[in-house]
Amino acid sequence: MRNFILAGLAIAGLAACGTQTETDVSDGAATATPAIASAQGPEAGGTDDVEPAYGQGDALVSGTDYNATTILKCGFDNKPPTQDCNAGIKRNWGKEGEHLVEVEKPDGRKRAIFFKGTDPYGADSAQADGSAGWDFKSTRKDDQVTVRFGPETYVIVDAMITGG
Repeated sequence: MRNFILAGLAIAGLAACGTQTETDVSDGAATATPAIASAQGPEAGGTDDVEPAYGQGDALVSGTDYNATTILKCGFDNKPPTQDCNAGIKRNWGKEGEHLVEVEKPDGRKRAIFFKGTDPYGADSAQADGSAGWDFKSTRKDDQVTVRFGPETYVIVDAMITGG
């Protein structure tokens, strides 16, 4: 019975490890108040699809690993960007200030376009689909950039990148 009680106390002690308290002794009486958790996300009991407090990060679109999703203009086979493609962005992907826009093409495959700030600098490529040798070019007009990667064209607005 003694071992059972000790085991119960050990479990209760471990459960309390997840809760931090601060002690206020300014008036001579000690009172415990819960400390604010510094971590967010599933490990800390939070969820990734909850809107963060203003200035405290970038929320994820529920059910995705994207900070935002949209429909953007796209074109294939050297045709103008008149089609609609679903796209998502992962902000601060990799290094701070670098972002990844992932576009779902009409055939279901995805094309990743890499940004530093609002400037695109490359796209994923592969020998298998022939894109390894394609040229990457971009042009800017006002608040949007047109990316040409081989025979593919994508029009991406800055607000997608900046969250504005």
